[in-house]
Amino acid sequence: GVGLSNYGPKGLRRIADRLAERGVPLATAQVQFSLLTEDNDALVETCQELGVRPIAYSPLCLGLLTGKYSSESGAALPPPPRGWLFGALLGNPELQRLIGLLEEIGQARGKTAAQVAINWCICKGAMPLVGVKTVAQAEENLGAVGWRLSDAEVQDLGAAARRA
Repeated sequence: GVGLSNYGPKGLRRIADRLAERGVPLATAQVQFSLLTEDNDALVETCQELGVRPIAYSPLCLGLLTGKYSSESGAALPPPPRGWLFGALLGNPELQRLIGLLEEIGQARGKTAAQVAINWCICKGAMPLVGVKTVAQAEENLGAVGWRLSDAEVQDLGAAARRA
């Protein structure tokens, strides 16, 4: 089989049909997928219907979902233009509520917000592809596997994300 990158639900169906006409199975779809990605459910459902494994890149939305850039952390925003975008997004009170919920669930489970966000992707049926810059980040990300959020937690996070 082959894998694709950056197709939404409609595009995946169209390409899967074309590949099937040629006898080539579609195996994976690498897509931007996180709590802040629009049409999360439609994308996962399409992949499930097609028997395709979604590979979620940027499951932490470039670090936004880690809580790293909260006012309490004191971490500097990245340089422009990403920093300008982050500054605007972080001013959204609904995004702050989502990050707060990630932290709340994490505290209750002995996990970090990042681990909860990655686990949410796993619970949605995606294989997270997480970028790391340090060994400590890689080790932290390993804490996202070997457990699962409850169905209620997955739903609560999804609802908070839709408002964000």
